[in-house]
Amino acid sequence: MYINYNYWKELQQYLPEKNRITDSIYPVEKFIKIKEMEIHLDEYNNESNTTVIIFHGVGGNGRLLSFLAVPLFKAGYNVLCPDLPGYGFTKYNKALSYLDWIDVGSKIVEDELKKSKNVFVIGLSAGGMLAYNVVCKNQNVKGLIITNLLDNREEEVRIFSAKNKFQAKYGIRLLNLLPRFLTNFKLPIKMVTNMNAIVNNKEVLKVLLKDRLGAGNKVNLNFLLSMMNSVPLIEAEDFKKVPVLMLHPGNDLWTPVRISDLFFDRIASNKNRVILEGAGHFPIEEGGLSEMEMQINNFIKGLS
Repeated sequence: MYINYNYWKELQQYLPEKNRITDSIYPVEKFIKIKEMEIHLDEYNNESNTTVIIFHGVGGNGRLLSFLAVPLFKAGYNVLCPDLPGYGFTKYNKALSYLDWIDVGSKIVEDELKKSKNVFVIGLSAGGMLAYNVVCKNQNVKGLIITNLLDNREEEVRIFSAKNKFQAKYGIRLLNLLPRFLTNFKLPIKMVTNMNAIVNNKEVLKVLLKDRLGAGNKVNLNFLLSMMNSVPLIEAEDFKKVPVLMLHPGNDLWTPVRISDLFFDRIASNKNRVILEGAGHFPIEEGGLSEMEMQINNFIKGLS
């Protein structure tokens, strides 16, 4: 599987050394069955009583999360990085919808709550709202950490998420009018989203856009529509139990801080927002990344 796949390996040279996969810190790859899908996970097992589950967004996969999984493993935690359906090596044979992402994430968290004393959920990019929805269904987790919170009901959010303003304003409306059988077609992600802003380093961008298990992948129109038309499982004002930490990249060229604030500011639970100075949407820049690791570690320790 990933051991024979090169694009994530190409990415390693652009990461700080402390964030790279090595022979001594290498995830175990495994599959778990959820509904009719075979979900691939990277597992970093410390035999700890604290587990961190990290969700990627629409241009990622579980292996690309190693930049954050490695330092969290070094800090002593178990870390799980699943390939969400449609990405990585996860296997499925059905028309995907955004509900499949929520179901998969919820089952993974539910299983870990039976094993670990402390479970924390992290979501990056579109994985932020996914993580929020998953925690809505599993409110016994100790904490929720996100980089972005994108409420696609807001037109301003759609404008930044889509490839251009026309797609944002009219694309979803037009796609909603398509006969259902046409929504089974797949389009390259970069045709429908602003994938060129996924990372600020142009050399890294070239690597990511070639990765057919991630940003170079194709997206099913039915999945795209279901995600864009989705409604949070609990409105922010009613989300009161689980503490939230938002670590928003300060130089995010895809989704500026104010876009995430539209939803984050409404959350009723204990919350904190930290700006990762100098970090892009894929926050691999040294200063912001180190701040991210420190903030996550402090958050976990304060709640464990």
